[in-house]
Amino acid sequence: MADMRSFKSHIALESSPHWADHAARRVVAFWGARDSYTVASGITPSGTVHIGNFREVITVDVVARALRGLGHNVRFIYSWDDFDTFRKVPKNLPNQEMLTEQLRRPISRVPDPRGIAKSYAGFGIMAFEKELAAVGIVPEFIYQHERYSSGVYADQIKFVLENREKIVAILNEHRSEPLLPTWLPTAIYCEKCDRDTMEYERYPGGWDYAYKCSTCHHEAITDIRKTHNLKLNWRTDWPMRWAFEKVDFEPGGKDHSSEGGSFDTGKKIVKEIWGREPPVYQQYDFVMIKGGTGKMSSSSGELFTVAQALEVYPPQVLRWIFAGHRPNHDFSLAFDADVIKTYDEFDRAEAVALDPEQAGTDKKWPMTRRVYELSTVDGSVPAKAPYRAPFRELCGRLQICSGDAKRTMDRYYSGFVKDDFDREAFIDRAARAWNWLQGFAPEEFRYSLEAGRRKKSDFTDVQLGALDALVHLVNEVDLEFVEPKDLNQLIYDKVVHGTGCDPKEAFKGIYQKLIGRDQGPRLPAFIKELGRERLKELLGAWS
Repeated sequence: MADMRSFKSHIALESSPHWADHAARRVVAFWGARDSYTVASGITPSGTVHIGNFREVITVDVVARALRGLGHNVRFIYSWDDFDTFRKVPKNLPNQEMLTEQLRRPISRVPDPRGIAKSYAGFGIMAFEKELAAVGIVPEFIYQHERYSSGVYADQIKFVLENREKIVAILNEHRSEPLLPTWLPTAIYCEKCDRDTMEYERYPGGWDYAYKCSTCHHEAITDIRKTHNLKLNWRTDWPMRWAFEKVDFEPGGKDHSSEGGSFDTGKKIVKEIWGREPPVYQQYDFVMIKGGTGKMSSSSGELFTVAQALEVYPPQVLRWIFAGHRPNHDFSLAFDADVIKTYDEFDRAEAVALDPEQAGTDKKWPMTRRVYELSTVDGSVPAKAPYRAPFRELCGRLQICSGDAKRTMDRYYSGFVKDDFDREAFIDRAARAWNWLQGFAPEEFRYSLEAGRRKKSDFTDVQLGALDALVHLVNEVDLEFVEPKDLNQLIYDKVVHGTGCDPKEAFKGIYQKLIGRDQGPRLPAFIKELGRERLKELLGAWS
């Protein structure tokens, strides 16, 4: 393995140009010197947690790393809002009828339609926590159904209800129609049918809370300290948690960041009701999928997950992509041909970041280095990069070897892969390249060698002549040392013009014989990649 060292930035974080370091400095400047800072993230697991949701948590993670880089202790909490209501059945889930019957119940109490997790919410939670661990993000997880059901927030709920009029006044500032006089900043699930469909809810004072269910008509007065079913609504819940957890930094999506949105009202509520400043805030924008349908939605089922992204990108590259984009800018995560461009850009950035000589000559080096530091999964930066096989080239060679990474490495890269560090990096990249080829790559990048799958009757006489001429050429030329441009000329001289075959028809016949398609990779380089023995096998085999 390459020599690894504990993380220590090679740039002055007090003046780093990276957005995470800017955010960390804002946190320290706003709250002043502290023993520890609390940073927070969270989501409602209303369906599959997708790569767009990942943007929030990695935004917090890199800011937490930036704070630690400045020498501060950090508490990183992640709240699962699994006590929220099940409002819509995602189209991509099984047991649609069962799920429809569960509408309006808390998602922590809805059965998992797959029969794997303890609940509907639990499946998404379990999957996402595993995905986060794979990219080096391990926060302190808080499960809101446990908090609310155990009475941890009982005092806060009573306090909010007692300050209802102040909260209503703040919310009405941003409403075209004022809230009804009966409105409460809370919601309750019926003790009998477990749904939040209420005919009325009332707060008579003290620890009492009254309601009547419109679904089963159950009517009751419950004790706020003892009930497992009462919660605050989102507009009040968010600022309550800022005060309760003493949150110093938290980002929010574009949908929460508009004037009159939940952050705008939340910061007023936390100041007027709890007397605390809101956390330092960072808006983040949407993540699109290159070639996808636009904004992803858990409830609709139209999404890509972190696990799917990790099929194509290793954890460090995925982190690097997100760390390299300012949170308040939209960007697209490529699964199409631009995957090649992404890998090439990462390889160049890694080479620059790990070259200390670049620090004095490249004005962009501090940013390149910092993004790379924040991309590392465990915070350790290698003394040197492992060998990185060029992604496009690797994809072609993998297909020649039918996806066998070790055979590809032994055949084409034995002179480059020097140690276990190189070997692990190569095998990992080869696996993700093969995943991309099988599941996402455009058709023009994909082929399969066609040995024995074609009949002579599939080809014209002149094409058969061109194929015979190619066999003779392969026997005559040292493919290992001939330059591609020279080989290209020989193909035209001896295979095309030497047989009187039309160039287009000749190349079509060759590609059909080799890969079963009319077109393919640039022929001279492809022939060199295949090598003499493999070419003779392919050209001489007939079904």
